[in-house]
Amino acid sequence: MKRLKNILTRAIVFAAIILCSNYLHATDMGNPVTFQPVAQIQSPPKAIAKKYLSHIQIQEAAAVLSARLQRPYKGIVAITRGGMVPATLLAQHLDIRDIRTISIASYNKEGQRGQLKVIHQPDLANQGEGYLFVDDLVDSGETLKLIRTLYPKADFVVLYAKPEGKAAADVFAIEVPQDEWLVFPWELEGAA
Repeated sequence: MKRLKNILTRAIVFAAIILCSNYLHATDMGNPVTFQPVAQIQSPPKAIAKKYLSHIQIQEAAAVLSARLQRPYKGIVAITRGGMVPATLLAQHLDIRDIRTISIASYNKEGQRGQLKVIHQPDLANQGEGYLFVDDLVDSGETLKLIRTLYPKADFVVLYAKPEGKAAADVFAIEVPQDEWLVFPWELEGAA
């Protein structure tokens, strides 16, 4: 923060020097001086708050989610990588042994959302009917929407849902603010 203030102070001083020198140069030449408005200096965007979740919080969310699921399922499909631990916990709660995965790449190495790409998908009969797709979080909902086009008869659940994406999930355990960054216990800091 101190470094940012120093940079902003230097920028303001530099702008003042430029304006003064232009003014002095223009008045020396006998020209009338008109000033163009200087672009407003905007404060940096609000930092997204990180919320670090514990293993206990994940287990509690999985218990809440499993209690909300009413029907029996043939199997569970974990949406990698975030859905693997929640899928395991739900499989234990629901006594399901058939666990599969679907791999979707959506974030680049800088942690920014990129184009969705299906890397691996399971072979499920009848458009996924009777299968439960599980992820840790729905943010925008784009990943779940893509998978739903592949398996329109499956059910989709997540532990945590943000307002912009919650409609893409059939069931979720906990709603969180859109501007909150959840850090799950299995995530490595800085990894994408």
